[in-house]
Amino acid sequence: MADSHPNPNQWWYHRRLMAYFSLACLTALLIGMFGNRVPEAMLPLAETLAWVFSVNLLYYYGGNAVAEWQKK
Repeated sequence: MADSHPNPNQWWYHRRLMAYFSLACLTALLIGMFGNRVPEAMLPLAETLAWVFSVNLLYYYGGNAVAEWQKK
C-alpha cells in the first residue's frame, strides 16, 4: 500500500521553486511596467499578474505554509 503522507522535502522543494519562479516573474513585470515596456492596453493584465505573484510570495515567505506543516 502506498504511503498516504507526502514527502515533506519534496513538497517544500516544489514550494520553493514556485516562490523563485514568482519572484522572477514579478521582477520582470515590475521592470517592464516601470520601464514603460508594457503596452497601455496590457497594463491591467500586468497589474493582476503582479498581485498574483506577490500573494504567492507572501504565502511562502509569510510562514503560513510552515505553521500548517508543523501542526501535523
